[in-house]
Amino acid sequence: MTIGVSIVIPSWNGLEFLKRFLPSVTAAAVHYQQERNGPTEIVIVDDGSGDDSVDWLLGQGFFDFTTPDKDLAQPAQSYINSASKSQIKTNNLSVLGPPHPCQKLIRNELNQGFGPSCNLGFEAALHPLVFLLNNDVEVDLQAIAPLVENFTDDSVFAAHCRVFDLESRQECGSGKIGGFQKGFIRVHRSYVNVKQSSSAEEEETAQQKRDYSMFASGGSAMFNRKTFLQIGGFDGLLAPGYWEDVEISYRAWKRGYSVYYEPRSVVHHRVSSTMRKLNQRRLTRMKQRNRLIWHWLDLHDQKLLVAHVLWVILLSLSAPLRLQPGFLLAVGAALSKLGSIRKRRREERGAMRRSDAEVFDMFASLERRPDIFCFDGYAELKALEAKRGNNL
Repeated sequence: MTIGVSIVIPSWNGLEFLKRFLPSVTAAAVHYQQERNGPTEIVIVDDGSGDDSVDWLLGQGFFDFTTPDKDLAQPAQSYINSASKSQIKTNNLSVLGPPHPCQKLIRNELNQGFGPSCNLGFEAALHPLVFLLNNDVEVDLQAIAPLVENFTDDSVFAAHCRVFDLESRQECGSGKIGGFQKGFIRVHRSYVNVKQSSSAEEEETAQQKRDYSMFASGGSAMFNRKTFLQIGGFDGLLAPGYWEDVEISYRAWKRGYSVYYEPRSVVHHRVSSTMRKLNQRRLTRMKQRNRLIWHWLDLHDQKLLVAHVLWVILLSLSAPLRLQPGFLLAVGAALSKLGSIRKRRREERGAMRRSDAEVFDMFASLERRPDIFCFDGYAELKALEAKRGNNL
């Protein structure tokens, strides 16, 4: 499948990460151009950084596409047409091949947060598919093509990578199972496909098989750009960050689209590098607030919604006893947006094509498959790998 890919990377004070990880992104883009003859570009959205990221990127040949009324397509296409074959140097290798991917820089004068920055990147992207990456992700050379293969029709919203922790080398991102329990939608139960193929033909079939996933992580996933923008992008109610990727994936499921897990596409992530710099209590409250907002936007089953409300009341009443007063602050922050939430909720109810129960039933069926191993913690997966001789 020959199709263009835009690689979008939001970045805030990420100069050290860009220097370390951008070469692997460039190498993967060039490899995809060589292997599939598909054009690529790299779009970095600098979110009001206070370091020297912008100057460094401009020094690396990135074009400044910040001006809103600038024609984004024309200079990019001109650059692609005029670029000569060049040697792309990465951390570990040099690639002699087609023109260097077009490089765009979008600058936010003030920090807007993850979601708004990603939305700007999607709007500026030229190509039908957008590979969204964190700035602290190292991309395997052959990661792009398998993701692209999932987009066989317009019903596919996203496909996400298999992720390993860069420091520990342990797996930390695989397929995700969805369900509802104790008043909340559960999305972080993971799975891997464990069927042992007995022939080359079965192995090829297994590699081509696509498995559902509850959400596509915003740090290492590919999206259908047109669909992403049509359904509204990352919701501004969740700015500056957290749960945007889960919310838009669930929104896509409810609207009749699908999300897949692609284990052949591998990345390595320095987990939460940027967020380590921020106040952790504030981050926890933001996560709790956005998790509540997501439910209030997209959970439409009346029985499940009643269960959710009752659990929120119970957790609020018990928060002081559990020494979690921050939960009350998160509930208050979510309630302060109730007017906007109600408006968006009505929009999503009118656009949905699947019920909550239908989405959960799809994942219940996936979990029952004999070739699927589900787990709550990666220690369980490690134990299974040791038992099976690391053949997953």
